[in-house]
Amino acid sequence: MQKTIVVISKKIYWAFFIFICVSISALLAADQTYAESTRVSLKKCLKCHTDLEREIASRGAHAPFKKLECSTCHNPHTSNYQHLVKEHIGKLCKSCHKGKKGAFDKKYGHSPFEEGACLKCHNAHSSKNRKLLIAERGELCFSCHARKEIISKKHKHKPVKKGDCLTCHSPHTSDHEAMLKRNVTQACVSCHSKRIRSKEAKKSHSYYPVQDAKCTSCHNPHASNQRNLIKESSHKPFARKKCTQCHNSAQSRDPLGVKAEGMSVCTACHQSIKEDFRKVNTHVGPGVFCTNCHSPHSSDEAHMIKAKEAKTCATCHEDTADLLRDKKYKHKHPSVKEGKCGDCHRPHGSNFRLFFGADEITTCTSDDCHKRHASFTHPIGKGAIDPRSKAEITCITCHNLMGSRHDFSLRFDRKKELCIQCHKGY
Repeated sequence: MQKTIVVISKKIYWAFFIFICVSISALLAADQTYAESTRVSLKKCLKCHTDLEREIASRGAHAPFKKLECSTCHNPHTSNYQHLVKEHIGKLCKSCHKGKKGAFDKKYGHSPFEEGACLKCHNAHSSKNRKLLIAERGELCFSCHARKEIISKKHKHKPVKKGDCLTCHSPHTSDHEAMLKRNVTQACVSCHSKRIRSKEAKKSHSYYPVQDAKCTSCHNPHASNQRNLIKESSHKPFARKKCTQCHNSAQSRDPLGVKAEGMSVCTACHQSIKEDFRKVNTHVGPGVFCTNCHSPHSSDEAHMIKAKEAKTCATCHEDTADLLRDKKYKHKHPSVKEGKCGDCHRPHGSNFRLFFGADEITTCTSDDCHKRHASFTHPIGKGAIDPRSKAEITCITCHNLMGSRHDFSLRFDRKKELCIQCHKGY
């Protein structure tokens, strides 16, 4: 009896095992059949989209596209997105293109990448260029980054001349400013390591140990009308190679150190600036010094500032920088749009609030600006008191000139919300 039970158990076991094997085989066959039928059915896409046939056959076709796996990206029936794609383009692309670990989680992001606008640079189906780029790398970059500003000058950096922007820059994300692959010094030394240690280089740098210095404090990394890519304007002591006017001698223990502390090394020559720094509001303070904004050697900008005016200011004024970047705050003062902070604000010091050149009302209603509002406006100035702050009402009580979601750069919607901030009885 026991022997019979064992035999029956073995038969059940083998029967079950065979059933499982057959089932798995059937599922695999069904899956293959489904895959093949899906592939065949997607050929129907080409009956309408005949222009894509040649692209599918091209060498640079996107892998899902080449395999006729249209449904990887598209919904064949309906979608909330253009071209019937399943998801927002940025999210859709990242669902497959995840990058190496941490590759997309860096401090800085290229604007198209941050916005999920992958198709600004890449073609979704095919391209004759590497990485499905819509143009060759140099030409692609210049479609957004103005060629004239970058390479129109007499002397050009070799990678720039060849259009090899990715020699120095990362196209998606970076831990370094300007989307550099490394910090400025490392980026330069990675190519110019021998040259920077040569006798000629040492002599041209007055034998100062500059191999670890920030090269872009003197050189333009793209192009310049000056030899050796020196920036367009030079500080007089630098141009005359009188380094010891500000620095210790090249043979001293601290050759790159300066001879005086704080702003005194600058005001020894720039005497007139002292008066600005003595005003009620001053830009000089703990950790803030002339070289926060100005280059002590050379610059491509007026007044030797390190970068374009708006960018220089935004390095400290991060709240304003956020407003400038946020496209929701599209209503901005014309000077803000043009990046001309100095039209209204004084960079060194002022006796007026927010570093204005005069009081707020005078600044706004000057002859060059909103003159008519000086006599035809909501009550402002003396006698017009904001019930919330108990301070005088001025132009910026109602307007946020750095950026607003509302017409005329108003802080709230003008139909009602703005008025009831003060006029509570309505």
